[in-house]
Amino acid sequence: MGEAGLDVPTLLMMGKAGLPPTIGLAIYQANSVASVYTTLGYLIGIISILGFAIMPRAKFLQTILLNILATCFAVSIALLAIWTSVQARKHTTPSVITSGTGGAGTAGTPAPDAQTGGYNSSASAVCGIWLFFQIYLVNTLRAKYVQFTFPGIIWSIFANVSMIYGPQFTTMAQGISFAQKLLEAFLTGFAIATGVSLFIIPMTSREVVFKEMTGYVMALRGPLKASTKYLRSLEQVDMFTPPTLDGEADNAEQKKKRRPEAEALKTAVAGIAALHGKLHGDLPFAKREIALGKLGPDDLHEMGKMLRSIMLPIVGLSSVIDIFERIAESRGWDRPLDRSSDASHVPTDEEHAAAVENWHNIMQTLHEPFAMITEVIDEGLHHVLLTLQLIKPPKKSKKGGKGSNKADDVEARGDIPRPGEKGFAEYLDRKTQDFHKSKEMTLRLWCQQTGIQLSPSFFEHPRTAQYRLPEDIKYESDDQHQRHQRQLYLVLYMEFLLMSTSRAVHDFVVFADHKAESGKLSKTRLIVPGVKRMRKWVMHTFSHQEDASNDDHHAMNEMSSGTSNMYLGEAFAKRKDPEHLPPRNVWEKIGNRFRAVPHFLRSPDSSFGFRVACATMSIAIVAYLRNTYQFFVMQRLFWSLIMVAISMTPTAGQSLFSFGLRVVGTAVAMVASLVIYYIVDRHVAGVLVFLWLFVSCGFYVVLKMPKFIMAAMISCVTTTLIIGYELEVRKVGQAVATSNGQPYYPIYLFAPYRLVTVAGGLAVAFIWTIFPYPISEHSEVRKTLGAALYLLANYYPVVHATVKTRIRGEQGNMNFKNSPGRKLDKAHNTVFSKQMLVLNGLRTHSAFVKFEVPIGGRFPKAQYDAIINSVQNLITCMSRISYASNTFSNLDDEGEESQTVWLRDFRRLVRSANLTSIEITSLLALLSASISSGQPLPPYLQAPQPYALSKKLEALDPDILSVRHIAEPGYAAFAVMQISTRCLIDDLKKLMHDVKDLVGELDFSFHTVSTSDDSLDSNETLLNRDADKGKQE
Repeated sequence: MGEAGLDVPTLLMMGKAGLPPTIGLAIYQANSVASVYTTLGYLIGIISILGFAIMPRAKFLQTILLNILATCFAVSIALLAIWTSVQARKHTTPSVITSGTGGAGTAGTPAPDAQTGGYNSSASAVCGIWLFFQIYLVNTLRAKYVQFTFPGIIWSIFANVSMIYGPQFTTMAQGISFAQKLLEAFLTGFAIATGVSLFIIPMTSREVVFKEMTGYVMALRGPLKASTKYLRSLEQVDMFTPPTLDGEADNAEQKKKRRPEAEALKTAVAGIAALHGKLHGDLPFAKREIALGKLGPDDLHEMGKMLRSIMLPIVGLSSVIDIFERIAESRGWDRPLDRSSDASHVPTDEEHAAAVENWHNIMQTLHEPFAMITEVIDEGLHHVLLTLQLIKPPKKSKKGGKGSNKADDVEARGDIPRPGEKGFAEYLDRKTQDFHKSKEMTLRLWCQQTGIQLSPSFFEHPRTAQYRLPEDIKYESDDQHQRHQRQLYLVLYMEFLLMSTSRAVHDFVVFADHKAESGKLSKTRLIVPGVKRMRKWVMHTFSHQEDASNDDHHAMNEMSSGTSNMYLGEAFAKRKDPEHLPPRNVWEKIGNRFRAVPHFLRSPDSSFGFRVACATMSIAIVAYLRNTYQFFVMQRLFWSLIMVAISMTPTAGQSLFSFGLRVVGTAVAMVASLVIYYIVDRHVAGVLVFLWLFVSCGFYVVLKMPKFIMAAMISCVTTTLIIGYELEVRKVGQAVATSNGQPYYPIYLFAPYRLVTVAGGLAVAFIWTIFPYPISEHSEVRKTLGAALYLLANYYPVVHATVKTRIRGEQGNMNFKNSPGRKLDKAHNTVFSKQMLVLNGLRTHSAFVKFEVPIGGRFPKAQYDAIINSVQNLITCMSRISYASNTFSNLDDEGEESQTVWLRDFRRLVRSANLTSIEITSLLALLSASISSGQPLPPYLQAPQPYALSKKLEALDPDILSVRHIAEPGYAAFAVMQISTRCLIDDLKKLMHDVKDLVGELDFSFHTVSTSDDSLDSNETLLNRDADKGKQE
């Protein structure tokens, strides 16, 4: 049960999911209901499933609202189409022809008072055009707006059913009667789903978010413990040991296998990233929900921000593993040591051993403070859970047994407050200060290892205290100086991240205590979101996530003039059109509006909608021909049309994958329907119970394996269709059941018919996905990867500008909307959120690549996955740089004079250093363009070198980064930024190498090797020869 995830909440949700179709088919057994819906009763159960009653309340209400709107639009267009069809019939049929009777030679009577007439080619052509238009429109919207997936399916079902019977109606009264009954069946299904969602085991979006936050906090405690074990292991093992390759595949597909402590830390951090993405998606719905609760939408927003501020430094701790691996690789320590063959290896081995011993000593010194701070951080997170009532407090133990151990623990703690008790925030603050003071001991040890002698009162009076440098420091090479400096930076890096985590947890504890003291957590109240938040919800409901590669720089053009005199770069303006100048008059502005029409028609969304419409008409044409229209209705081929609309996806990989899954799901539904019907000897009550059981089990796949959600839904819908039809015939009799022109089949024949019909629709959908040309997962991965790199090229300048603004103290008052800091922060969050969405889409597309049938050479999935990982690493490095720079904006409030003076000097030097980000941004833009177009990279492209800000600052002021200031908070933040920047450059080099390996390079060099003399090897390029020739001339 535990491995399958069948806990109590999951079982309850599974049981809830099986109720709507069961209720829909159960109420049909009443004579009053059966007399209203007649042959459309089975649709109630099907639509109730598509209502998706298990969604959280806010999501469900949004979806059901869109479903109802889609149904109403479908009804209105169907009535218009039927009216045009009737008019076409009137103008092409002699007036002596009477109205339809639903008798022989017709399509029957699909609904009461909706008798059909004979065949008319003009009416059929009109309805065929309307069906093509509706399917095109619906699927274009489905491709453009993700939230229209289920409403699009609902609209498709209504359009297919109405347009198949539409040409057969001879009067509008018949068409209106049919559309009305169809609408009533749909709305009844929605009503059942709504009742089940709101009144049976109701689940609000706030409950989901609080559970996710609880899991988030619990997950944060996991990496803390894993990081403690990893840092403790560094006291004994060689931290520079390279990871080994694991796997039987070729080297490109093998995965790194690290030590158990490092692997556990990486795994724990990966789990946090998944939880963060899920919380980020669910939080907006919880903030917009009207509910009874204690914490309001602003409180939820603040909690989300605090969780993110805790998550960033904890995730940063896992990068220590990568940093040691990078150091080993740069110094050649990732290769096996050999002291016997070559004497040149000996100094490297001795240096390696000395570095390991130094780190052992440092980590042993850090052992106690690190263990103390991680323990108190863990307690702080536990305190937040208890105070915000996210978990229940532990029960007080009884006397004896375990109670004595608890009493001993309380006695051992003395007056120290426990998590959940008053005064814990002050205790956490004291422990944080103790950890900050313990840094002095570590820094003294580092100085001792490098030969620097500090006076006993050095850290009390750093500006006036004396210290002595080693005599041989003047002979120290730049490489040795940089190694010592990087070792110091790495020590400060680990200390800074733990310190930042502790402070972030302390802020969260203070927030929780404030909410508890204010009485907000002691009473339940009605929470109603504000007008602004509801307006945002409406706008979000009908908005779409733009393709990042076609993004107008993320709407960063909302820059109005304010009180501050700020000049913005061109990236903040709206994206330029290389084919059109900005409109200068009203006529040109109107022309721009008209240009949006062809732009929409040539979009990938429109292309996909056209494919689906063509696939639908390739089957629907049978319903519009004189010799086959009755066959179409009799054999219920409109379910093939519905499967086409549901099954087609914009990419071939997903369609191939879905094709097999959905055929299997339909086969399972066929077998299950026979078992459900006959296992209880055809008793209706027993059939309904087993139908509920099957649908509930089907939704286990929906809940636990979202990758197979559509196959599970088709299986549940098909089973409900088969069982619903059989129960319908038993209730109303064969005469009424066959009045719609569809002959009766017993269930053992009807179930295989459904399998063949659905499989045929799925096959047509698959054919039209790859015809006339396949839109494969290969092209989707490449296009989305180019978009991700383009976003990265936008993200780095924003981070760079944010860092410069904070260091220089120019971000202004963050309470003002038009301050530079607020504008940059908004741009930073916007681009970061879009980047996370693009990366999630990339991973999804990449996962489906393996399900494509390869034609020609294999897809280079390993190279693409490596590039995706590099993009993720770059985003992490940039976020860490931005996070560390926030320290400089907080230092202005500190009261210590030494911090103020050092910070002022530091800012002055940074201004004079004139930092730029041209190279990195330009390189990312080139890589994006090369991936998107498939063109090779320009020749001789070089990755940017590390900016060496430390060296530039030391050249301007040798004292600014001296030992005298190593205890400064800003110094530690600068160290984090330096390490993250170095990691960023390394990842950028790897990214450029992988992209070059993927798309190639525009290189016309030639190599000439002499066979007479192996020592002669010339490597000259045409450009070099031309240059030499020019010099000679």
